[in-house]
Amino acid sequence: MQIIFDSEVAEELRARYTVLELETFTTADKNLTAYCVVPADKIPLTEFALIDAHTQLHNAFVVAAKENNNQLCLDIAEHLLGKFGGELDSFYNEVLGRFTPT
Repeated sequence: MQIIFDSEVAEELRARYTVLELETFTTADKNLTAYCVVPADKIPLTEFALIDAHTQLHNAFVVAAKENNNQLCLDIAEHLLGKFGGELDSFYNEVLGRFTPT
């Protein structure tokens, strides 16, 4: 997974790659949104037909995380872990870890 912080570049790359929003970070002077670029060779051929559905689920996960909706994040993550060739599993686990007491 490659991570980029430029929204304009993310939009340009969407024409050729799977680009997914991750999180928005607030810095001293502006907000930075992180995006991941999922390499096509990491996605199994059997998942290509479902890439749009997985992308919609991912977007719902990001919104739920922004809203601190623990249960919805857990429910959605069940369906996303292992998808996108497992490239985003560390992201999902990191977000879920924020909700789960250690």
